[in-house]
This record gives sequence, C-alpha cells and structure tokens, in this order.
Amino acid sequence: MWELILSECNLTSETPQLAQMRAELVSIGEKERILRERSADREAYRYLLDAHRLITRASLLGEQVLNISPQEGGKDGQLAA
Repeated sequence: MWELILSECNLTSETPQLAQMRAELVSIGEKERILRERSADREAYRYLLDAHRLITRASLLGEQVLNISPQEGGKDGQLAA
C-alpha cells in the first residue's frame, strides 16, 4: 500500500520545493521577530519620551509656582480677581 502511495507521489521532485518553502518560512519568521523587536523598541521609546515630557512639565510648573510673586490684596486682604 505504501509503495503505491509513494510511487504516485514523486517525492524527489517535491523535495527542493519543500526545502524552498521551509527556507521562506524561516525567513518570514525572522522578519516577524525583527518587527516585534522594533515594535517593542518603539514602545519603550514612547514610554521614555512621555516620562521625560512629564518630568520636564513638572519641573517647569514647579519653577513657575516658585516664581509667582504675591499680588496685592484688596480692602479686606483678599486677592484681586
């Protein structure tokens, strides 16, 4: 039975095609791995950039708060609006 199946399927002609398909799958897998790494790198960069922006904004707001001079009060010592 196996001999019949093997004789009908010419495995010798398919072997180079299978090898080529395997090589293409390996190449695709490698490209997917590289894209995942790049995506992770971009995500880490975005996170660090956002953190830097928040720290910079907080430090600028802190300086503004420190540099605010007191305004003169009204009749009852209330601040003018």
